Amino acid sequence: MNRHAGRLDEQHDANDPLGMSKFSIRRSSVQQLLCMLFMHIFLIIAGVASLAQGNWLIFALSGGAYIALVLHTIITAVNIPRIVEVEVWIRRLGAGDFDHSVEPWGNDEVSKVAIALEALRQNSIRALQIDTVTQLSEELRDRNAELEQAMADLQDSQDRIISQQKLAELGELTSGVAHEMRNPLQFIRNFTESSQELAEELQELLSESGDFDREEAAEIVNDLVGNMERIEHHASRLNHIASAMMILDRGTGGGFRSVNLNRLVIEQTDLGHKAIQAYEPGFEATVDMDLSPTLDEIEVVPEDIARAIINLVMNACESMAERRRLAQGKYSPQLTVSTNSTDDGVIMLVRDNGTGLSQEVKERMFNPFYTTRKTPRNTGLGLSLVWDIVREHGGSVAAASVRGEYTELKVVLPTSPAAESMCTAE
Repeated sequence: MNRHAGRLDEQHDANDPLGMSKFSIRRSSVQQLLCMLFMHIFLIIAGVASLAQGNWLIFALSGGAYIALVLHTIITAVNIPRIVEVEVWIRRLGAGDFDHSVEPWGNDEVSKVAIALEALRQNSIRALQIDTVTQLSEELRDRNAELEQAMADLQDSQDRIISQQKLAELGELTSGVAHEMRNPLQFIRNFTESSQELAEELQELLSESGDFDREEAAEIVNDLVGNMERIEHHASRLNHIASAMMILDRGTGGGFRSVNLNRLVIEQTDLGHKAIQAYEPGFEATVDMDLSPTLDEIEVVPEDIARAIINLVMNACESMAERRRLAQGKYSPQLTVSTNSTDDGVIMLVRDNGTGLSQEVKERMFNPFYTTRKTPRNTGLGLSLVWDIVREHGGSVAAASVRGEYTELKVVLPTSPAAESMCTAE
């Protein structure tokens, strides 16, 4: 607060909200001074007249009265500016100006009024500050409520988008692995029909009267066993595909569990590679799996990690498919997926020899909805989901790439998640 002590600047319009100067005739103090002036004139005239007439008694009385009047005039003249300053101060306080104050001096009524006004000013300032703080608190509370609602709406929108992304992924994978499942089913059907024919032959052979050809029967049985083994092999292949699909369809409600990361990598890498082949006819990448045989089980949300792996693999395959189109046949796609142990976790590397990434893309590749591939199935959420999933597990994702040569994504996961990661997943 600025404190203005002493006399007011009469040239400043704000000194007096009513616009009166210190010596305005409307002021009672100025009117008193004018009355005193008339009394001065009257006493001087009376004194001169009594002196001229030789009336010393009247002259003495006039002189004494004049001296008293002079003293009163001096006191009044000294107090008038102080009274005016206090008056202006009161008007400013009434107008809401709490910056102005007057320094009290002396020990008379004017000084006591100034002290009381200063106390009133300080209390008013505190009350105003309290009102301001209260108002700001209410506004902040309203803003926080709006922000919380906006965050809740944003979370709902994000959940819906992620759900749509998951459905889109399942749609891609379903289309991509349909032909992969068709072949085992066809083999199972063929071997089943063949087994039925062999069973009929064996039944006819056994129904013949007399001795039957044991060698022929043994040959039929061996063929049946071979067919059963082939059927089991292709059924296992179907079960493998179904298991990989089902883990993606479970959502994230299972929570953290101990899993073998290598198994997830094998299942989801194969599934992602086959899914891309449905959209890129003729695409076939050489897949190298360099998986650590001593890899310990880690605690993760299997559904989420599976989703992260398949997004990494499909992103790598799309990059290689794009380079394959540009190279027009003079290119061999190569995908390498590896796992390794560290002191406090595991490392997974997904490397492709696709188009590579520019510096701009590397800086934005984990941003939601950012994608460089202009196809209907690319939503720009794949790598962003990978980033979110890995971070929720307390891990990290890093990218290394050379434009036109390769891209390598490194995922680091802790063996056991932090407490806050488990709470987030739940």
